[in-house]
Amino acid sequence: MDPKMLLTDAANFLNLSLVSVHQKLKNKNLDFKKMAHRSFFGHETAKQIFKLSLKPYVVTTQVLKGGTGKTTITNSIAFRASLYGLKVLCIDIDHQANLTRSFNVNTDHKKNILLDVIKDGVPIEDAIIPVVSGVDLIPSSIRNAVLDTMLVVNKEPLDHVYKDHIDSLKEKYDLILIDCPPSIGQSVDASILSSDLTITPINPDEFSIEALKFNFNELKSLGKKYHKDLKIKIIFNKFHGKTNLSYQYLKDLIKHETYGPCMFSTFININQDFTNSISKGTSIFDSVKKSSAKEDIDLVTCELLEIMGLKR
Repeated sequence: MDPKMLLTDAANFLNLSLVSVHQKLKNKNLDFKKMAHRSFFGHETAKQIFKLSLKPYVVTTQVLKGGTGKTTITNSIAFRASLYGLKVLCIDIDHQANLTRSFNVNTDHKKNILLDVIKDGVPIEDAIIPVVSGVDLIPSSIRNAVLDTMLVVNKEPLDHVYKDHIDSLKEKYDLILIDCPPSIGQSVDASILSSDLTITPINPDEFSIEALKFNFNELKSLGKKYHKDLKIKIIFNKFHGKTNLSYQYLKDLIKHETYGPCMFSTFININQDFTNSISKGTSIFDSVKKSSAKEDIDLVTCELLEIMGLKR
């Protein structure tokens, strides 16, 4: 994996001309490369060129329905945020370990996972493995399937059992993304309670809408129980411009009294690039070619940066 920030994208973000960005890189002696007549750089240069100063932020991605693209979105946002210079940690707590696999990491039983941190007292730092420059991972495996049971049996305080460990990492990471299983339980609740924001991706179908209703009710109950204002944002994913259903579901959500204000202003179009990149063991940002997939994720990531406090 070798995610790339194109100089043209950097120029747009910085509101500078391409020539000005080139000059800035040369003046600071920062590394950038060229491929297919397109110039680009990676995370280390991004830190110096963007110099974003944001308060550490924790995001849980969670929805009750499988197949919504939750893990793919988490993976893509992680790479894109790192290309804006953020140091990103992904925590996979789904025992299916799809996020772990999307980063080309084996799900063997020898690696430390969140279960080892909570159950056996393994330092959380010892569970972290590097993916690429700017992106680290706490992997998952089938062993995480017993997290819920363990939290119940041990009567762990859900508002602290994950949060205390995660808070200890905020000096090292700008953005922490937690990928949850498509379910509701003790582990998912603990993740939500440790986060500043829950992102819920939904697709243009009735099952996603039903799952969204349940998610909102669960967050409302959880917030009331623990006296917390739990924030949620909805990403409309797999939008298909050639179907009336996509437009109708999107229109209904935007107009909805409860869901409308929680919608990301960007929706993500259905695109084979997401599936292709994961099957090849790459990120969508490894290529220098333009694509709607990259444009959509960039817009979502920039909106998340603004939620985190970025002033533009």
